[in-house]
Amino acid sequence: MQKKLIALAIAGLSGAAFAQSNVTIYGVADASFENVRATSTTGGAAEFKSRNRVNSESSYIGFKGVEDLGNGLKAAFQLENGISLDNGAAGAWNNRDSYVGLVGGFGTVVAGNVTGPTRALGAKMDVNSGATGIGANTALLGKLGGPVAGLDTAGASAFDQRITNAIAYISPNFSGFSGVVGYSTGLTNGVNGAALAGRENSPAGNKATGNVAWTAGLNYENGPFYVGYAYTQVDATNNGAAATDGLLANVKKVKDNRLAGYYKFGPAQVGLLWDRPEADLGGVASGTIKQNIYYVTGKFNVTPAGAIIAQYGVARDVSGPTLGLGSNTDTGAKHIVVGYEHSLSKRTILKAVYSQLNNDANATYDYLYGVSANNSTATGGAAALGSNVRGYSVGIRHAF
Repeated sequence: MQKKLIALAIAGLSGAAFAQSNVTIYGVADASFENVRATSTTGGAAEFKSRNRVNSESSYIGFKGVEDLGNGLKAAFQLENGISLDNGAAGAWNNRDSYVGLVGGFGTVVAGNVTGPTRALGAKMDVNSGATGIGANTALLGKLGGPVAGLDTAGASAFDQRITNAIAYISPNFSGFSGVVGYSTGLTNGVNGAALAGRENSPAGNKATGNVAWTAGLNYENGPFYVGYAYTQVDATNNGAAATDGLLANVKKVKDNRLAGYYKFGPAQVGLLWDRPEADLGGVASGTIKQNIYYVTGKFNVTPAGAIIAQYGVARDVSGPTLGLGSNTDTGAKHIVVGYEHSLSKRTILKAVYSQLNNDANATYDYLYGVSANNSTATGGAAALGSNVRGYSVGIRHAF
């Protein structure tokens, strides 16, 4: 039930998984009570006072099925939608991983709205069940320092969101190795402000071209050892001056390299993740801005049903042009997470987490949902420069 590599690849996909001929209903109900706040060196309106809230975290419902076409070939589909347990707000149907495709000895080919290998690798390394909540590593991954790059640091990064209008290939497993490649015809699109819903990849001479994306990943898993690498590139060169693509008008291309792995021994698991987002610039500036982000993760089973979880992340200063929006100095942050998860059954987990984000003087990192946001909506404006963002969360997660 974790975030999936196109719902198939990182976790592995066996032929037995598609032996059924009926439709399966599945999902997760996940809710937490949280107290969050952000203190700022400037105080006043920049402060987010201590507040209580309920978050539905990664709650969702899905439908999946398969048809055996014979000769080892199968047709498979999945429709998945996020649910707001906290306030009952309705969302667009199938706003999570939703696709249709073919499965055979050659591997799997799907088309739809999918989780790419970069997002999946970050989720696989996250020690929080469901890779969600105030302790999730999406607080730092892929965000390029906020004010310096002019990219939002409050929601998930461009690399940690699903890839729309996509087609992807997932290889079979070869002695522990598996791979995936994906292509999006346009993450977003627009002509003079009129949206084309990102479905079309216009000719290069037409500035209506959407943000074409490429992604690839390679994984190796053998017993207690896992290592994975992922690359994603979003090309916005021909999107004109519009900022409706989620990138600034002067950002031509963003890309991300991500490498991670873990090792399990006895009751413990330790892991390390490295993330390198980059943005190629045009317009008011030229050159490339870059940043290195690291996470060290750990999990220790203190009882057969209970585990202590922890992760520590560091975002280094951004390097390269400043776009005239500030200095690259003190554009990093540190993320400290410690928690406890107790399994009441194979499907139900009680969890408690403390999370703290320490922003450098020119950084505005925030939790995925943001201390200033509504309960389950990513905020468009992060905490103030240099904020200390912290909170605790207690909740229950049930998979069905």
